[in-house]
Amino acid sequence: MQRKPVDQHRLDTPRQWGADRRSAPHPLTPPPVSEGRIARGRLAIVLTIAVWACYIAYTVFEQFIVGKASSAKLVVEAIVYMLVVTALMGSAMAYLITRIGFFYRSRAHHRAPRIALDPFLAGPTPTVTVLVPSYQEDERVIRTTLLSAALQEYPGLRVVLLIDDPQQPKTRAARDLLLSARALPGSIESELAVPFTRAQAAYERFATGLDGHTATVDDMRDLAAEYQSAVGWLYGLGHRQEMVDHTDTFFVEHIVNRLAGDLGTIAEALERGAAEEAVLPAERMVQLYKRLMAIFDATVTSFERKRYVSLSAEPNKAMNLNSYIGLMGGSYQEVSTPMGVALVSAGAGRAELTIPNPDYVLTLDADSVLLPEYALRLVHLMEQGAYAQCAVSQTPYSAFPGAATRLERISGATTDIQHIVHQGMTHYGATFWVGANAVLRKKALDDICEATYEGDWEIKRYIQDRTVIEDTESTIDLGVHGWTLHNYPERMAYSATPPDFGSLAIQRQRWANGGLLILSRLKDQFRAKTARGQKNRFGELFLRVNYMASIFWSSICLVIMLAYPFNADLLNPVLLLVSVPYFMMMAADLKYVGYKRMDILRIYGFNLILLPVNLSGSFASILQLLTGEKSQFKRTPKVRNRTTAATTYLLAPLALIALCAYTVVRDVQLGQWANLVFALINLVLASYAMIAFVGLGNTVVDLLTHLKAWLYRPVQPKRSRPAATVKPAAGGHAENRAVAGAIGDWASVLHYGAEGNSPGMVAVRSSQAAAASRRGTRAPQVSSSFEEYTFFTVFQPIFELESGEVAGYEALTRFADGSSPHQGLADAQEHGRHIDLDAALVRAAMASAASLPEGTWLAVNVSAGLLRRRRELEQLLAESDRPIVLEIDGAEPEDLADLPAGVRIAVDDAGAGYDSLARMESLKPAFLKLGRQALAGVETEGARRASIRLLVEFARENGCTVIAEGIESAPQRDALAACGVPLGQGFYLGKPVPVERALADAAGR
Repeated sequence: MQRKPVDQHRLDTPRQWGADRRSAPHPLTPPPVSEGRIARGRLAIVLTIAVWACYIAYTVFEQFIVGKASSAKLVVEAIVYMLVVTALMGSAMAYLITRIGFFYRSRAHHRAPRIALDPFLAGPTPTVTVLVPSYQEDERVIRTTLLSAALQEYPGLRVVLLIDDPQQPKTRAARDLLLSARALPGSIESELAVPFTRAQAAYERFATGLDGHTATVDDMRDLAAEYQSAVGWLYGLGHRQEMVDHTDTFFVEHIVNRLAGDLGTIAEALERGAAEEAVLPAERMVQLYKRLMAIFDATVTSFERKRYVSLSAEPNKAMNLNSYIGLMGGSYQEVSTPMGVALVSAGAGRAELTIPNPDYVLTLDADSVLLPEYALRLVHLMEQGAYAQCAVSQTPYSAFPGAATRLERISGATTDIQHIVHQGMTHYGATFWVGANAVLRKKALDDICEATYEGDWEIKRYIQDRTVIEDTESTIDLGVHGWTLHNYPERMAYSATPPDFGSLAIQRQRWANGGLLILSRLKDQFRAKTARGQKNRFGELFLRVNYMASIFWSSICLVIMLAYPFNADLLNPVLLLVSVPYFMMMAADLKYVGYKRMDILRIYGFNLILLPVNLSGSFASILQLLTGEKSQFKRTPKVRNRTTAATTYLLAPLALIALCAYTVVRDVQLGQWANLVFALINLVLASYAMIAFVGLGNTVVDLLTHLKAWLYRPVQPKRSRPAATVKPAAGGHAENRAVAGAIGDWASVLHYGAEGNSPGMVAVRSSQAAAASRRGTRAPQVSSSFEEYTFFTVFQPIFELESGEVAGYEALTRFADGSSPHQGLADAQEHGRHIDLDAALVRAAMASAASLPEGTWLAVNVSAGLLRRRRELEQLLAESDRPIVLEIDGAEPEDLADLPAGVRIAVDDAGAGYDSLARMESLKPAFLKLGRQALAGVETEGARRASIRLLVEFARENGCTVIAEGIESAPQRDALAACGVPLGQGFYLGKPVPVERALADAAGR
């Protein structure tokens, strides 16, 4: 079934003169490399080294032996100039070396045939989760990325869109982006369910009919029909794609339609085989069915970390990924806290969100796409024994063909050249994780995980975010732990290139920021290799250093050569030969990947106007190194669908052009003809780049925009703030509130800010500190991470089983970091503040319970330590406006003597039988609570019910009421009511909820 290519005239994006005329993507595997090309590459390396060595030797001889450097100024100039030449030569050598490595790898690579992949696909495959981090992306862009991920030929794929948009959008456009992103996963999953359900039903019919029999010709025809049906569905998907730019053309023609063409070829082969009365083995037909199902077998969902206060909100892609990866393998429930909704670990049967722990994680940027075999081929590779220690496998991304702007075309050319560089670096063991797409072994991520705390929440970091090139530092972390990285030698990933100078400047500034900061960490990786008995190679060290630092030193060196008038004796025509091999080889590589040889001049001019961008990123790294503060992760602001370029990035290239023009005039006047050539080339190419890639009109508009923003800053009217009202402390115990803690007191304000003074949020201070503040003295300093605790209270209703009415509520504490109250009290006990914390928990519960329905009592948990402080306990309980029940654990009979009037106690059952009866008789509690263990099987076991009846009767004789805990089903409730148990609580009857929910539930009954 053939389809015509997508009509290019349907695209909405206007095309510039000089735009990319390519329509076909790069070949999956690189074209064969001839021996002559490899020989020329080796010759370029030899020639570069020889010319550089000759120049350095000649300069040293002339300047220092002959004595032309006759002053300190000339000596410094000579040394600096030789260092500049050496640094630039080093970068050129790195490129020349890596391209040779690419040649070797491309010649050695043999693409695995489908007959080797289909058995792997049909067997038990490792689990894969695809993560697509997204921030305010256009719906069409996200849809294309998600579809390319979901259409991977891999079974059981889980695709998760990590939406990082603001939860409270400030504009209608931002709101629409958020709503569309939320709706996309469900829409795509519904689309894929149609072909998957059909293919699955066909496979089940085939498997059922095959039971004990061999496949038939009709089975072949049925399989061919299923493939033809999938072909039609895929062509329909391509027809529905909104066509805006060349990325849409690529997605339809080279992903959807090409996949349809591949399936159509298989369908045609099956039909021909059936026509010849040939029948495939049943095993092979099973493989073909499973391949068809694998294409559409995907679960597509989304996740928003900014919904939860328990996850990091740092504005960068690394933490967006880390937040979700850190949840893998766990079950969670949402808990409302005064600070917002938190995700906390959930017990059995309570999970609202369960996230599988996959074998592999595939990361994919929201503006990138993958060819359908990407996941299959890379996971298949990593499952081979030789790659057991491979943590990251990737195909460095390529640029979409057919770019509509000159800048996007040239930027894409540098991207495609970088693909060669990265593939060559793998030959020397110097692979770096590139970041736009990669298959990551989850076990390796767990190995490099680091846990820190933001407030009370544990934050896991798998991918480092100290720099905005987070994947580079993670490469070092993996190397330290003995993991390797691999660039798969095929082009199976494509990523969008910024279409204008403003957005490109922001991207390149991020690329230049970070390498210097983590350069020193290379020693950790090489020391770890030595400790493991592995040999460190100079080639790997050289390429890694060049990758991380060459942007900085190349930019600095080029600026020095452009700006400083060096001694004319240092300028030797032979010096030009150092760069000639580099430019000639890159020009040949541009031709090799589909561009023009003359594009090497455009790329040079392009890099000239990017000099201030690269220097800005490099200096940001140095500043972060000195201050320790992270560089800001910049987003791209838009002005009428075009990103405005920073003023510096516009004025600095103009200043560079002016400097080159001045240098040309000066060289003509002084007769410095060798330097004149260099200055003239820079003037012409920088001017061309500024006109062609930035645009004179865009430059003027952006500068005027910045000037207007600087001159005119509208003043926002001040909002009147309502006067704060202070309520007197209940019961006249304001002083005691300061002793044990406070609800919205000054400590909360100082720690959390004004918004921290919300109901139920508690900052706990030690009694020493509070007492010292009353005396006007300074409290002793305590070095501890537990000086303050943030918690809130939830209430679980306790019902009369006979009538169904609420008799009381049990107050339960939830710490904001998700830890249990027992752990919080244990931590506080280490620092002598457990009594203060316990009192604050009780006080917070009573304050939050003030609005609960009248006539109900409140049960609060009290430690034995607080129970023994009679005076403090009496003052504390006097603040309550309702009856209080103290639930105690581990108290002795003497601890219960002389309790405040009207206070009742509740104790847990001791397990079973005599122990519970003896505990009831000695402590004489008002309530005895039967735990889950005592209730197990009560709805089915007669002996269990008989023992509970006896316990209820004995309790009644001793003035005690039995409360059954953990009721989780109607049969349990009915059986307990039949046994005479008067009160009960549990998830079936009512879950622990904040006071607002408790009031709403009570009103609804």
